[in-house]
Amino acid sequence: MKSARRNRAEGTVDKIAGRVLEAFGRLTGNRSAGAKGKAARGRGAGRSAKGRGGRSAAGRKRAGR
Repeated sequence: MKSARRNRAEGTVDKIAGRVLEAFGRLTGNRSAGAKGKAARGRGAGRSAKGRGGRSAAGRKRAGR
């Protein structure tokens, strides 16, 4: 199981890589690269959210904070 910090970092990397791929796809007209970039951005957003999961209000409430 990956740590929250690692999930957030990998999510950020995926989002950046996705934006680069999307830009490359737009520049070259390569629709496949654009689609892969969009998928990478979505994957990155999901990972970042998973990394932030331990910081939710419900989690703090259960911990008694």
